[in-house]
Amino acid sequence: MRRDRARTARRALLALLVVVSGAVAWSLRRPASRTTAPSAQGAPGSGQGTTVADGSLMRFRDGNRRVEVKWRSMVGREGAAMRLRGVEATFPFVRDGRPSTAKITADECLYQPQPQEASFRGNVQVRTDDGLELDTERLDYKADEGVARTDEAVRFRRGTSSGSARGLDYRSEGGTLDLKADVKLRLENEAGPPTEIEAGAARATRDERRVVFDGGTIVRQGARELRSERLQMFFNAETDAIERAAAIEDVDLRVGPGAPMPGMAAAEGGEKRLRCRKLQVFFRARGILSEATAVNPASLEVLPGRRDAQERRRLDTDLIHFVFDEEGRLTSLKAFGGGPMARRTVVTAEPLGSRPGPSRRVESQSLVATLDPVSGAVREATFLENVVFTEPGRKAWAGRAVLDEGAGRVTLTEDPRIVDEAEGSELRARRIALDTRTRGVTASENVRHTLAPRAKGSSSGMLGGEEPTALLCREFDYDAATRTARYRENALLRSGKDEIRAPTIVLEQPAVGGRRLSASGGTTSVLHPRGEKGAAKEPAAVEARSREMVYEESANRIVYTGDVEIRQGDILTRSPEAVVTLTKDGGAVDRLLAGEPVEVQQGVRRATGQRGTYTPANETLVLVGEKVVLQDVDRRLEGRILTFEVGSDRIRVDGREEVRTEAVFKKKEPPKP
Repeated sequence: MRRDRARTARRALLALLVVVSGAVAWSLRRPASRTTAPSAQGAPGSGQGTTVADGSLMRFRDGNRRVEVKWRSMVGREGAAMRLRGVEATFPFVRDGRPSTAKITADECLYQPQPQEASFRGNVQVRTDDGLELDTERLDYKADEGVARTDEAVRFRRGTSSGSARGLDYRSEGGTLDLKADVKLRLENEAGPPTEIEAGAARATRDERRVVFDGGTIVRQGARELRSERLQMFFNAETDAIERAAAIEDVDLRVGPGAPMPGMAAAEGGEKRLRCRKLQVFFRARGILSEATAVNPASLEVLPGRRDAQERRRLDTDLIHFVFDEEGRLTSLKAFGGGPMARRTVVTAEPLGSRPGPSRRVESQSLVATLDPVSGAVREATFLENVVFTEPGRKAWAGRAVLDEGAGRVTLTEDPRIVDEAEGSELRARRIALDTRTRGVTASENVRHTLAPRAKGSSSGMLGGEEPTALLCREFDYDAATRTARYRENALLRSGKDEIRAPTIVLEQPAVGGRRLSASGGTTSVLHPRGEKGAAKEPAAVEARSREMVYEESANRIVYTGDVEIRQGDILTRSPEAVVTLTKDGGAVDRLLAGEPVEVQQGVRRATGQRGTYTPANETLVLVGEKVVLQDVDRRLEGRILTFEVGSDRIRVDGREEVRTEAVFKKKEPPKP
């Protein structure tokens, strides 16, 4: 029922304009050669100024049509023209294959047989038996030109649809009707609010089945309003439904708060606005929406409802294409950049007023979005070619980006990368996902996260210095609320020459205090200490293995736990735990504390104690404990403090006074023959 009513409203538009012209034209057609002489109920006058009695009648046949003209009186002549009063003309015509009858009445008519011309004046009314009503003060007709016109105001109605204009011009050749100025139409629709059309002028062409509104047009339907310089409507062969329509120049479609866009069932949300240079709309049978295209350029702006996130969303591009399903519901939207200005497709989201929230912007060459046909909500949007995503403090690039509106997630692929301007970092991976609500990030496959170098003179540490720090892994995720990044599956941190490897590395960056880095699942690190000033060569690298590792930037220390092994040069230490203390600027290893207990191995030399302190700068190891034991090939030393240097045979054993330090030297056995 609703579709039938909508179809009736649409067909009424062309019917009003074309039937108006047809009714006038048929009544004034030139009589055929077989036209009979008029019979008069009163004696006709022959001279100018003569009055003929009331009730005069003229009948003639035009082809198969029988036309009847009556007048109340003839008041005289103007040249060859008769001046008639109280005129009534009745004639048949065919519309939509059905015979119909029309009647024209007027206070006065000036009729000239040769050439055939007529001018109806005063309270001119046109009525047809299928419901058309037309009223004006004057209507002129010239048969040779096939033209009927008036410069007076015209009002017309058919059923529940009506209209008005100032001036009318009809030409029978091609069936063209011009409404000259101040055009107004009202199309009633029982299934919804009426449609009202205002235009500077209008033209209806029967042969072309087209209606054109010009000179600035406004179409209103409830909370919807369409403005444009020109509006064209094209009807089907039966003129009972619109096939397509086009709004041209300065097109502005507004949908008020709480009302749906065309093709959307849900009547929620705030104001929506579509602007473009040209908007074309296509219909299926029965007037159901099929597709629409806005071009050169086009923008779509959506304001939120009371229950929506308080942000303004806007799409700017060269072309927007809307696709509707079989029921006329919007299911997809496509946007394409290009055009003479080489425009890009740009989507922006901005918080309204003083409400908190980030501004976001996505640029691409094209956009494809799917919508829920019931609610009209965006399900998924895909951005293609040279995608650029921007929000405060962060920018991203990719060849392709997909927005999942329900999940609030943007997935970047095809060489994606993100730059965090606030943190000074860059993230690359095969796939990166951004959470639009929490600002969280996940990435997978060939992940590379680069932290920018610190400024000169600042504390460097393992994560800074004057060289960038790179973290590589297979899987990455970042929690914006806690400012925590997790690097999983073959994670690697590289800062200058220093490296840390582990199945999982976690980097925490609290708002207050230094960063904290932890590694787990079996860690390996390689650190390069700085040597003392004037040293002939740099110290050997410090290599460490453990189950867990924690680096605290504020404390300038690294804590290794679980089966810890640390090697520098030919020295290897083993302990349950080890703490590496960095220099004050955090740029080098100051010392290593291992224990408890600790075992040290240097070539064939082996030592044990409770704790060990190793200073990489001078490559010196000090072991302490109740019983420190050094086992060499040919000697065994015991004491409480044992000191020796890497790469040297020099050993120092210092004991307390109350405990005697003991050195035992094993006798070398002579070689066997």
